[in-house]
Amino acid sequence: MEMNNNQIDYTAKGRVFLGAVENGEIKLTPLGFEFEYSNRRIGKNLNFPWHTIVKVELDVSLRGKVGSQFGLYLNTNSKIRFSSKDSGAILKRIGQQIGTDKLVRSRSLLAPLMDGLKL
Repeated sequence: MEMNNNQIDYTAKGRVFLGAVENGEIKLTPLGFEFEYSNRRIGKNLNFPWHTIVKVELDVSLRGKVGSQFGLYLNTNSKIRFSSKDSGAILKRIGQQIGTDKLVRSRSLLAPLMDGLKL
């Protein structure tokens, strides 16, 4: 779906993980989330209107610090991972658009072990 973005609220350098890691620019607009590839030959930009984002999974350290990676869960039952040094600012603005209740922590590596000990 092509979005016509006349206004860009926030931009940051980032990466998308789709089999291979591709560099580009993350753009947040009133219409949605957009990833623009640095390499123009790859194809069209990735565009996700706000209403198609079901939730955003973010990596949080044991100390409570937000990591650089986050994943968008879409209403098509797909997940796309992104990474940016400015992930905190990006996630704050995404939360303003879709609601902070849709920002969820990803499970830690120790979570399955802890689940096993609870039995």
